[in-house]
Amino acid sequence: KKQTTSSSTRLEAMEVESLSQQTAISMEAETAKIVEEEEEECSDLVDLMDEAKATGEVAPLFSILLEDQNRYGSMATSIKEEAVYALARSYCLSGKYNDVVSMLTGNACATFFDHITKAKCAKVVRGVLDLVCTLAPNELDMQAQVCQNVIQWCRTEKRTFLRQRVEAKLASVLFARREYGPAIAIIDSLLIELKKLDDKQLLVETHLIEARIHHGLRNVSKAKAALTASRTAANSIYVAPSLQASIDSMSGVLHCEERDYNTAHSYFLEAFEQLDQMDDRVKALPCLKYMMLCKILDSLGKALSLSAKGGVGAKSERRELDLSQMISVRQGVKYAGRDIEAMTAIAVAACKRSLHEFEATLESHKEELQSDLLIKHHLHLLKEQILESNLIRIVEPYSCVEIYHIAELIEMPIMDVEKKLSQMILDGKFQGILDQGKGQLIVYEEGSSDKAMEKGLDVIANMDKVVSSLFSRSKALRNMMA
Repeated sequence: KKQTTSSSTRLEAMEVESLSQQTAISMEAETAKIVEEEEEECSDLVDLMDEAKATGEVAPLFSILLEDQNRYGSMATSIKEEAVYALARSYCLSGKYNDVVSMLTGNACATFFDHITKAKCAKVVRGVLDLVCTLAPNELDMQAQVCQNVIQWCRTEKRTFLRQRVEAKLASVLFARREYGPAIAIIDSLLIELKKLDDKQLLVETHLIEARIHHGLRNVSKAKAALTASRTAANSIYVAPSLQASIDSMSGVLHCEERDYNTAHSYFLEAFEQLDQMDDRVKALPCLKYMMLCKILDSLGKALSLSAKGGVGAKSERRELDLSQMISVRQGVKYAGRDIEAMTAIAVAACKRSLHEFEATLESHKEELQSDLLIKHHLHLLKEQILESNLIRIVEPYSCVEIYHIAELIEMPIMDVEKKLSQMILDGKFQGILDQGKGQLIVYEEGSSDKAMEKGLDVIANMDKVVSSLFSRSKALRNMMA
């Protein structure tokens, strides 16, 4: 009986195994058949896509997205996703920005978005936004309108994940438009939601945008706090190299604002090397310009004996700037263009301490030097430092000199020279007075400080503290006796 039972069990197991193998084979055959049928039925969509690529017309793309058979298999979905990107690309290249604004929330994409998953929809929408920003970087009004339309659609469809990411994109667009108030309002409300959800990836990006906005508002302390929050969130997740480069670049910007040019240069160098390896020329070029700016400012600061507060030493032994190896030969060849030429011309003008060459360079390379907030601000400081240095070198040999003579030597209007001299006197750059009646500058010699006077003032201050303390104690005793 035992042998009969074991043999029957083996037979049943063999039958079950054979049935499972047959079922697997039949399922594979059905899957292959479905794939073949799908490939066959999507051939017309493939033909339409080829036609759109060949002719550059948008009609075949609309035919793909609005086809009657409602095919949304893997291959059909892939073709329609490509059609959405191609449609956005066509509108941007042809300058039809109004059509770009209504494309994502219009009838062309509505049916497609309704039949795909929310994650796929978010991927397509973010891809279109990135494509539009890349192809039309200067059309900030159009980008903001597209983001606002998508945000409104997300609120209607209750797609929170996508809305948060588009709001972060809108904040960056508003920052580029220098509308800092609305941008920071969006960031503040978005951060409240993200901290509840603990979305680390978007927190890193949002805090980084917040740091940029506060830097644009010249609030360096809040910008540093936002950047620290971004770095803290980035420590617990994987950060893409491009995002890490953005964080390093922002760190360099804030160190540059604090006049720590060596540290700023190291951060810019790290960001530049990452972007250069990725061959991202658009983002790498500003980092290279920042590196050159740090070299210029650091060398000029050493040459003029600048203090931490920006004061110019009246007597500086060093007359030349050390700008050797500002960038390598490979970097100069790879990124050659008007941007590098502009920074090189600024370096030459700073080396000569020539205000005329400096102003001529600013005028001839206005777009390359004035469009960036960091470069514009620090070039203004650099111009002021060169002007102060030149004025001090002119005034240094005299005890009394006419303002007209100073203006003639430096080739500037008398009013501007008089205003700058009065500012330098108030800032303590040198000792002197302006005799406006005679139109003269009287320069005093820098006398040694009177130690006895300083000690006497310290004694008087300490006696004042003692008397005040005794007075408060006597008042307390009178109140107790009363």
